[in-house]
Amino acid sequence: MKSQISNLKSQIVVVGAGPAGSSLAIRLAKNGYSVTLIEKDRFPREKLCGEFISPECFRHFEELGVKAEMLETGADRITETRFFSKGGRSVAVPTGWFGQEDFALSLSRARMDMEILYAAKAAGVRVIEGARATGAEVQNGLIRSLKLKADTGEKLEIDGNVFVDASGRNAALAKLAEPKGESQRINNGLVGFKSHLTGVSAEPGVCEIYFFDGGYGGLSHVEDGKANFCFLVKAGLARKFIGKTNKLFYWILSQNARANERMASAEPIHDWLAVAVDGFGRKRPPHADNLYTVGDAGAFIDPFTGSGMLMAMESSELLARSLEIGEERSRYYVAHERLFRKRLRVSSVLRRAAFLPNAASAAIHLASVSDVFRSMLAKATRARGKSSPDVTV
Repeated sequence: MKSQISNLKSQIVVVGAGPAGSSLAIRLAKNGYSVTLIEKDRFPREKLCGEFISPECFRHFEELGVKAEMLETGADRITETRFFSKGGRSVAVPTGWFGQEDFALSLSRARMDMEILYAAKAAGVRVIEGARATGAEVQNGLIRSLKLKADTGEKLEIDGNVFVDASGRNAALAKLAEPKGESQRINNGLVGFKSHLTGVSAEPGVCEIYFFDGGYGGLSHVEDGKANFCFLVKAGLARKFIGKTNKLFYWILSQNARANERMASAEPIHDWLAVAVDGFGRKRPPHADNLYTVGDAGAFIDPFTGSGMLMAMESSELLARSLEIGEERSRYYVAHERLFRKRLRVSSVLRRAAFLPNAASAAIHLASVSDVFRSMLAKATRARGKSSPDVTV
């Protein structure tokens, strides 16, 4: 059957319906904008993620109108994160250091993203699921339209005045708008894996982070009696276990006694998700002058910080305010850099230790000596004590 071609018009087009894209769409719709939200998958869907929602996110949930729904999902309430070195040293970080609440949430991305998407639809956002952006028409430095291909085979073309890439680490829309031969792809040599597990003996209310040769992983309970284990390893290590992720999982358990204690009897509920990680930190602004990036498409922070979800919502709030007051695009990116610069730098330093077992052990020991030092270090991976981002620079 021949594909149909449809023409859809919207003032603002957002690609990616994760927490960054959906929260931005809600904020814009509440401000009176016409918004189309495009998602390549159909929800609910699993997503490779640590599934840790820090307490600073609750203010955003309240403003988006989903806080009550999030608290009623059955998500585990995390009051403490514990870091374990390969040799058994550990240090704890209380959740109460970070926000108004003394707990974080551990909730599957399938459920969390679905709740925010429901709210976006209720706010009047036009949502197109199961459609992948395949091309961008760029004229005089501006995106004029996007070409989409739906999972039904239908072809769509959508026009807009402002486009937003909220597609995640790969920044798929920004890449479509790049001149041929240019790319900001960085090969960081890392691969991430994730699955939900049964048979885990970890206690509720605690997120545990384990370090081992060549990587680290995080374990916490989510809703419905499941636990989430997400880990990051060097690509060289991943290549040794191609097609044998379960063997890689059990090898990791052999490298960290605490992880083995918690997951020796665990079984994956579904196939392992895997994705290459190209790099951390901020990405340069995309070429098209009416294209913005939010969430991981604009800056990707290390998972062990537990602040990825927060950054997604902070960047979306920042962009919504910027568009509302008519700020120049360059000023949005200056404000974006200022908001995230410090925590990304601190995370970069900590990452180097995380992939060196002896350094990770030393860092855990040093942090355990002083509550003040540990608190300062943990808070350095967050915003600078502000309740909301500042746009004007």
